Amino acid sequence: MHISIKRITALAMTGAAAIGIMTSCGGKDNLKVSIETPYGTMKAVLYDDTPLHRDNFIKLVREGAYDSLLFHRVIRGFMIQGGDPTSAHAPKNQKLGENSIGEDIKAEIVYPAHYHKRGALAAARASDATNPERKSSGSQFYIVQGSVQTPGALDEAETIHNNKARVKVYRDIMKFYADSLQQLQNEGKAQELSDMQIRIIEKVEEVAQAKGELMTYPPDVREVYETRGGAPHLDTEYTVFGEVYDGLNVIDSIASVAVMAPSMRPGKDIWMVIKEIED
Repeated sequence: MHISIKRITALAMTGAAAIGIMTSCGGKDNLKVSIETPYGTMKAVLYDDTPLHRDNFIKLVREGAYDSLLFHRVIRGFMIQGGDPTSAHAPKNQKLGENSIGEDIKAEIVYPAHYHKRGALAAARASDATNPERKSSGSQFYIVQGSVQTPGALDEAETIHNNKARVKVYRDIMKFYADSLQQLQNEGKAQELSDMQIRIIEKVEEVAQAKGELMTYPPDVREVYETRGGAPHLDTEYTVFGEVYDGLNVIDSIASVAVMAPSMRPGKDIWMVIKEIED
């Protein structure tokens, strides 16, 4: 889902940004949308505890901003992605996935309440290298297909995520300790050097825990991943703001189409029309 966001103004919101207008949806809870495709229609609910993403998405839906856009990136066993405003009727050789509508949205990562189970609706974003705050694209989204996970795979995903988090904290901490470590090494103070290295390791764990960088999969989340499936390695990295509750088979149909490498764009265009569902 990493994308390079190049903002466009054609459909950009004027005045106060819609992502900051909490009342734009009239305070209605449990907003739902239908996502029509050539392979059938999905129905999704938008989460109320990710209000910035909910309100931004429903505003674009009401404006018809998604109609005729393509699912431009499809990876079987992983996810289907769309929402690039330049994708409508785009020529086959046009590079897609670099454009978005409006401004980036502040991350609303609510884990473990929301996670990347099969059918999860989440916001695409630029990579950590250029987007350390993990802000979301103004319009691009993806829907998880994923796969059923084994207990061992979930253990491994936890380990990989937590080690990555520790490395990040370690690099930050080393900015303060590097000179002291070098001085002890130059002076040949091996024991003091060893003691300081141990303190640094302890500090890394302490800070990582305090900042909530370390994660585990609660039993109920594990059960869903082991039965329904999903993409657990994305948890805490991207904002999940809704889920498909009807039409999961449509995800499978789209994910199974032939795609063109390396872009992973389907060989045959897969359009979307998204409408609000009125209860």
